[in-house]
Amino acid sequence: AVTSAKNHKFVHEEALACELAAYFYLEIGDAINAAEYCLRAHERYQEWGAIGKCTSLFEYFGSIMSNCVASSQANAK
Repeated sequence: AVTSAKNHKFVHEEALACELAAYFYLEIGDAINAAEYCLRAHERYQEWGAIGKCTSLFEYFGSIMSNCVASSQANAK
């Protein structure tokens, strides 16, 4: 669903698909993939202008999103 939405430029659908994937990965204990999909969802919601949804995602996934960003920045150095 994520790839199809991206290919067809359905930003809102891509955001939702990424968000649902993040919940799925979090549920099965895969925090790395959950964080990556959550960050993607956050970016797409922001692109779409759904700022309230961005806030909601950060409130729910905040700690794993922060860890993912910190890991990315550490690996980039």
